[in-house]
Amino acid sequence: MKLSINAPEAHQFSVLQRLFDNRLSINSPDEFNDILAIYKDDPFLYRKYADLLLRLSRREEATISYATAANLFIEKGMNLQAIVAKMIQWSVDKPTHDEGRDFHARLHGEGSRQTPLQRFWSSMKYAEMVAFMRRLALVRLPAAQIIARVDAPVEDLFFIVFGALAEMPSPECQSEAQRAGKEIDPLLLGPNDVFGDIIPLQRSNTSDTEIRTLSDVELVKIAKPVLVDLSQKYPRIESLLIDLYKPENREMCERKWQTVRRAMRYGLPTEVSIEIAGNESLPQEMSLTGCAVDLSLTGMCVDLDRDVPKENDLKGQWISIKMELMHDVVLLNLTGRIVWQRQAEKSKTTIGVHFDTLNPMDREILSEYCSGHVGEQYLL
Repeated sequence: MKLSINAPEAHQFSVLQRLFDNRLSINSPDEFNDILAIYKDDPFLYRKYADLLLRLSRREEATISYATAANLFIEKGMNLQAIVAKMIQWSVDKPTHDEGRDFHARLHGEGSRQTPLQRFWSSMKYAEMVAFMRRLALVRLPAAQIIARVDAPVEDLFFIVFGALAEMPSPECQSEAQRAGKEIDPLLLGPNDVFGDIIPLQRSNTSDTEIRTLSDVELVKIAKPVLVDLSQKYPRIESLLIDLYKPENREMCERKWQTVRRAMRYGLPTEVSIEIAGNESLPQEMSLTGCAVDLSLTGMCVDLDRDVPKENDLKGQWISIKMELMHDVVLLNLTGRIVWQRQAEKSKTTIGVHFDTLNPMDREILSEYCSGHVGEQYLL
């Protein structure tokens, strides 16, 4: 059986997605600030920025960025991602009792309750949440790693924070399907999915499937013996887990990545033409074409069709932009400034553009385009 999950072309991936997949590295806080100028409300970006600051031992700034990320995650109903950001923040700077209470109140009051996992986190009482968070372990794995094997004991409950995994049916299921002339496709697992059949807690379970990583992933896990001890002290936790594992809840989720996909900005690839007038720092006029992979009302990131030599520093250049919106007979003529430049994959350059003030008509067209093709974005 072969995986029916094919990675999109590079230009179809968000720049933020590439940052998390480690296919695009940014090691300068200044460059991150340039991207934040374009995407001011993206919690994943603040989380990644905080990770960089922590690696650079800029601990105080890192805690601020983790806190910002957690608040933005809660606003978007991404309770799991908010909890992980807080876990890391509190490991750097121990919280006060009031800070812990404030986070719990926000999670309980603002965290969406549309999905079983959102309800799982937002329904916990303060003591239950703190106890559960303290026992979660952060796990980061590269692609092509096997996490669960068929018939192996299930020892941990996993929550997917970021990345893609595949759940493969057992050899017995594959054989039965082949005899019936059918092919069973793997299930794609993504952010906010849960795996590890640990219910009931008092019984030993084995895995019916194999689970492997398709990309770099970030998970949090909690060991089953730890859950048993925790549920003895806090009986409601076992009740919440049982509710999370109800068949109707698992069926309702349908592995659709729910709220997280909206924040990952996959974006429809949009053709862009850029003109840069000659000036003191750039003696010659320059014409560039590329594909906008992150598009918002404030700016975009563009994969240029070719490499720009290092001696041509485009950062700070004012540009004229022509953007042909797919499926619409519309050509937008905009202006903006390049605030970020980075060497991308396959010897191409990626730039970040902050739009100049949009007129009302352009803003309306761009807003409709960004929001009106959401369904198509998920098919990429």
